[in-house]
Amino acid sequence: MPVKIIVFDFDGTLIDSNQIKYNAFFKLFPHDDFHHGIITEVLHEHLEESRYVILRKILIKIKGPGIVNIDDKVDELAEKYNTIVVSEAKTCKEKPGAKKTLDFLGGRFPLYLSSTTPEAALKEIVKDRKWDTCFCDIFGYPREKADTLLEVMRKEQVNADEVLVVGDGESDRLSASETGCRFFYIEPNNMLENLLIDIKNV
Repeated sequence: MPVKIIVFDFDGTLIDSNQIKYNAFFKLFPHDDFHHGIITEVLHEHLEESRYVILRKILIKIKGPGIVNIDDKVDELAEKYNTIVVSEAKTCKEKPGAKKTLDFLGGRFPLYLSSTTPEAALKEIVKDRKWDTCFCDIFGYPREKADTLLEVMRKEQVNADEVLVVGDGESDRLSASETGCRFFYIEPNNMLENLLIDIKNV
């Protein structure tokens, strides 16, 4: 069946922000070998998890599983992290061809956005970049990507094989696989322009 709906990931797919998000974790802690090693280890194992999960795991490794008031500390650090990332994500480079792709496909398909970035922050970034009108709806944390796809299918009354997920991460691939949707992988040598070329064949 032909594609009727397209769901885009955001960071690393439409904007060049993956390194921004990665580096921001290191800015929250002392700059020494001890903290750097722990943060690097946690990010290696949990890179595509939400910032809340990552920060909790970092704190537990730094201070031990009996850390007091960990929820408050996670919330405090997540707020600082959000300030760093939102500010830089508003002005970082878009992925090559991102706006061109959204403009072209937006006139032909309902487009949705799904990310692990907290939803309020995601909407703020997208609106600041003047991309909010490109999407029928925008979904972020704490929503799970697979749940978002199911919600989009219900809303649009389409089958899974009529939905195309476009993303650069394992979470995008897994959410498409779990729900039976199609998947277009964005990697360095598979730019967004190729999506325009391949859209009739995916």
